[in-house]
Amino acid sequence: MKRLYLSLVICLLPLIAGGQALRGSYFSENSVMRNKLNPAFTPRAAYLGFGGIDNLGIGLTSNIGMSNFVFPSGSGSVLTFMHPDVSSETFLGKLPANPHFDVDVDTDILSLGFFTGKNSFWTIGLGLKVDAEVNLPHELFSFLKNGATTDPQEYHIRDLSVIQNAYAELSLGYSHDFSDLVKGLRAGARVKFLAAADRLDLRVNSLDLRMASDKWAVSADASADVMVKGVDVYMKENGIPGFNTDPSQLGLAGMGAAFDFGVEYRLHINRFFDSVRFSAAVTDLGFISYGSDAVQRFTSGNNAEFAGIDNIKFSEGLDFGETFNELKDDMLEILDFQETAGDKVTSRIRPQIFAGVEVPFLWNRMSLGLLYNTKFGYTSRRDELTVSLNMRPGKWFNLGVNYSMLNAAKSIGWLIETTPRSGIGFFIGSDYTFLEFAKYSSLQLGDSGQELPLYAPLNQLNFNLRFGFHIALGNRFDEKAMARKAARD
Repeated sequence: MKRLYLSLVICLLPLIAGGQALRGSYFSENSVMRNKLNPAFTPRAAYLGFGGIDNLGIGLTSNIGMSNFVFPSGSGSVLTFMHPDVSSETFLGKLPANPHFDVDVDTDILSLGFFTGKNSFWTIGLGLKVDAEVNLPHELFSFLKNGATTDPQEYHIRDLSVIQNAYAELSLGYSHDFSDLVKGLRAGARVKFLAAADRLDLRVNSLDLRMASDKWAVSADASADVMVKGVDVYMKENGIPGFNTDPSQLGLAGMGAAFDFGVEYRLHINRFFDSVRFSAAVTDLGFISYGSDAVQRFTSGNNAEFAGIDNIKFSEGLDFGETFNELKDDMLEILDFQETAGDKVTSRIRPQIFAGVEVPFLWNRMSLGLLYNTKFGYTSRRDELTVSLNMRPGKWFNLGVNYSMLNAAKSIGWLIETTPRSGIGFFIGSDYTFLEFAKYSSLQLGDSGQELPLYAPLNQLNFNLRFGFHIALGNRFDEKAMARKAARD
């Protein structure tokens, strides 16, 4: 039976493959990308991007990592957390109170930015987003490690969730310079029309286990909402889901809208520091509504007893590929999901708040920035504080390094970007880059002696990478240049 809940961890591993716009670009002046973080910001020139290569990002943020699950041994290799030589106190003491993973993958299919007049800047965009949020309660890992240490033994697992979304967004943004009213003030907004392909919302509110030598008692309170059109999900007799696909019924699962708002104020000093720049924004403030014809709801209020349970030993050699399917099937059989009447569902997306202050110096060739970011997830909140050093050797070239100190550990970010007036622009960067990797050459899977190469970061699994190309279409509106052109005409 222990393998049933070990599967809750293993079945989440495929998610670790995949971003929002880089926080490191927030203070990257002339960047075409930072407008996504604050719609008040404007780039150096009008631009055009298309084909899914103008802004592609993948990312994973988490408060747990390899160092939470592997431990050094006296022989020079490392042991898994389930090895008997790794004490429960050592393993559980290193875990945070609420372990979690956040996965983001997104790309722009089309993006266009252009100026109209000296004070106005417009953006049009079409993009795709996929996100997933996984929360694993601390008690789950206590169960995996300790098992039935007494007779009987009880565990009370709460608030385990897996939530995933996939949707397209069509956006229209506008930024305006209000310096004629208040010098240094600029504000912007963006409206987004959302079209959802699918959503999965799986929540295990409670899972109570009473483990005795002769039998186990399981009480579960769980639900799963599946929002997708053209795919019918049904439960077989053994609790395993089956799927029937009707291509003629494929379509959008839901529609919605979201809004971004931003403001920037530049307090001009006209000395060595030039100005102090204050900015704030809220993004992705919106929702998606799914019709009842696209919603399938499954619930589990299962109370059952099982006799003759055999525990699995993780420390034995483990074939992850084969074991994954077996564990997943057993877990679903125990939860025993039953379909109930579906109804219309309205869910919010994940809004974010940004607040920053930047101090340029050396005639705006360099600057120091401090950015606070809060992401309101589906079940919890993620906070981050980032300090960055930004360098602008030329108007067409940006460099930046940054360090994020709340959600990440021993990780830095970086950005390289070209911002030409016309021609091809390029950027590549990351908010999280691994600095510490395994100090051991192999991973020993417990008593079996089986060893695997270990080339993985030891600290939190925080990583993202974003890159893209765009075509710069010329300078922003230049009043003096327009006057000279009018004189020539």
